[in-house]
Amino acid sequence: MIADVDENGHFRFTKTNAYSGNNGRAAILNDMNGAEVYYTTGNAGNGSNPQPDGVIIGAGAQVMKPAHVPLDKQSDPGLPTPVGSFNVTQLALKADKTGKDTNFRGLTVFNNVIYVTKGSGGNGINTVYFIDNSGFDANGKPLACPNGVGLPRATVSLPTTPIFYDATKLQSAGVTPYNMCVLKGFPTNLAKTATSFPFGIWFADAKTLYVADEGDGTNTYNAGTYTAAAAQTGAGLQKWVFNDTTGAWTLAYTLQAGLGLGAPYTVEGYPTGNNAATKLPWAPATDGLRNITGRVNRDGTATIWAITSTVSGSGDQGADPNKLVKISDKIAATTLPSGETFITAHSARFGEALRGISFTPGTDFDHDERAEGRGSCGRNHHDDNCRDAN
Repeated sequence: MIADVDENGHFRFTKTNAYSGNNGRAAILNDMNGAEVYYTTGNAGNGSNPQPDGVIIGAGAQVMKPAHVPLDKQSDPGLPTPVGSFNVTQLALKADKTGKDTNFRGLTVFNNVIYVTKGSGGNGINTVYFIDNSGFDANGKPLACPNGVGLPRATVSLPTTPIFYDATKLQSAGVTPYNMCVLKGFPTNLAKTATSFPFGIWFADAKTLYVADEGDGTNTYNAGTYTAAAAQTGAGLQKWVFNDTTGAWTLAYTLQAGLGLGAPYTVEGYPTGNNAATKLPWAPATDGLRNITGRVNRDGTATIWAITSTVSGSGDQGADPNKLVKISDKIAATTLPSGETFITAHSARFGEALRGISFTPGTDFDHDERAEGRGSCGRNHHDDNCRDAN
């Protein structure tokens, strides 16, 4: 189900049969030029083996129309409507479990292109993808990436209808034809060997992309520290820049200062000591970042807000009280600037877990920013710098 809240606090819900009912992770409304469609990402769940057709087509990237009647008046939405599909065979790799290469997490739209990320699971590739709807070559491969890796073409546009997939191939090949590409420069190794765990993504401009890496979730603990989390070099906020010479994206640096990776923190009302079931501390620690959003400032910096991921001995690390953090970064910098550090803007309380982060329509920033004329994010849900990063 998708929930949409307007500036007056009114909710509207849209049913969907995608994601096996409980694994939807992100949604963006495209309301430009009368399109009025949602783009969503998520995971269809483990299912059985072989997986039912409905589970296979209900994974990954979807497109659907918002409902305009109350939830209790909505009929069954029918079969899911995939808008994007990827398979590791596009990279000449051996086929994975059908339907599991599209276990997507992050979602954003920039310059009329849909971008998604995959950062968990043992199948597929943990990386950044984009949807190419500019067409297929004579062999039925995406024009933007006949070998699975590429860049968006100038003719790309935002899709408003689902893939017209071949239902006879679902069990053998998943949703076909494949119309997604790995963004050139990003990892192409299988998830089984992954050291990258991308989640939220945000473009500061056409050549600057921030990617949240949530960390690998390993909760090894020793002498007061979650040592595996503390030792990570890729977890946090990765800054990628486009290299005109190579025609590919390159990792410039990763922002970690102030996150306290692996350092346990106290949550009022949370259990203390060790969890008898796991023999590890209840106290959580930051493992990386999940959803993000940002704003370009007039001084040449970008301010990025992020939701943290956690490790702990709770038994359900995804439900730990986590944090909302923010940092400002020099957009033009290609080496790590000194002094840039995350600060905590808000901490979840006992029984809370923070998920998405976005600018509310009509939001005003602090007094100094208003005085400098930076204003507020507009009401257009499709604004590239003011979008829901769930």
